[in-house]
Amino acid sequence: MNILQLCIRFPPGPGGAENHVYHISRELIERGHNLQVFTSDLYTEVPFVRIENAQPSYNGIPVRRFRSYSLGGEMHYVFIPSMLGALLKEKPDIIHTHSYGYFQTTAGAFTKKLKNTPLVITLHFHPSWSMWGGNKRKNLRKFYDRIFGRSAIHAPDMIICHTENEKKLLSSFSLPDEKIRIIPAGVDFNRFETIPSPKIFRKAYGIQDRIVLYVGRLASNKGLAYLIDAMPKIISQFKDTSLVLIGEDEGQRKSLENRVKKLGIKDKVIFTGHIKSDEVLRSAYSACEVFVLPSEYEAFGIVLLEAMACEKPCVATSVGGVPEVIEDGETGLLVNYAKSDELASTIIALLNDEERRIKMGKAGRIRVKEKYTWPKIVNQLEEIYIEIL
Repeated sequence: MNILQLCIRFPPGPGGAENHVYHISRELIERGHNLQVFTSDLYTEVPFVRIENAQPSYNGIPVRRFRSYSLGGEMHYVFIPSMLGALLKEKPDIIHTHSYGYFQTTAGAFTKKLKNTPLVITLHFHPSWSMWGGNKRKNLRKFYDRIFGRSAIHAPDMIICHTENEKKLLSSFSLPDEKIRIIPAGVDFNRFETIPSPKIFRKAYGIQDRIVLYVGRLASNKGLAYLIDAMPKIISQFKDTSLVLIGEDEGQRKSLENRVKKLGIKDKVIFTGHIKSDEVLRSAYSACEVFVLPSEYEAFGIVLLEAMACEKPCVATSVGGVPEVIEDGETGLLVNYAKSDELASTIIALLNDEERRIKMGKAGRIRVKEKYTWPKIVNQLEEIYIEIL
């Protein structure tokens, strides 16, 4: 098949949806399909940083990166006008676009209506209230929902949700049930076939302490302030424990650092920024005692799979699709959002119980290997593509 994937950003730009598109694209190419990716020229959206000297392919995947623009500030929304023109000139067998509410998805829907090209969308859906940014950006999203959202979401031949929860969020769009399929996100298990050594990360950052780990964007909807607020209580019980925050800053790092300083725990919180070395990142998962994802909302949470693949227990908020990824009490523990005391006591309980941590970690790795590998996910994608065609 000739397949065209559309996404807002693509590696080396970091992000969960970005890596999702990368891995399914790589798997589809390995199976003999002709595939290319259309995306923006952005490395990150906030701050607005472009990829310089972009190449026409990334790790063997053909990529076209189009010039992007933004309204800026809280009204941030990425426009990629030249992508639409190029899209209308293409003649793929199928278009697969990613992320509801973004320019490329609207462009895909427009192409479908104009040329009747078969279209699939993977939503990576976030309700407007859960978006990062201030009220202006959330109101901009509500405007999109009202003016463009219904036509964009009704245009595809098939809609892919990661979880049943994500599917429920679409009830207001009145979509026929047969038009929606549940296919989870995945992880490249080859990266974790051998559990990485924790020594690589510890040596790189000079860390001797036990580690409570977060991996993800430093964004306003990730609940990181509550995790930081939980640390004094954790440290009072385990003085040899540090919090490590790995991820690209999306405007929150300064306020989080100020919070750390105010709580008097500056020597116990480490901000690494985005880690480009996959070896060091995998080692970070392996080095931690507990992985934590305290988000206000997660459509899925691929970082949970990566931690589980390294046999680490997860503590995460019971929001969005997370309860379908984490088996509460089996592979991790679920907590309420914005409850620092509950977060602290849950992490402390796991730090106190090594046997339970090991048991949860082993159960998590088995779950990932059985259900969340990219070949199994792409098998389901191919079936959808063939069914539509």
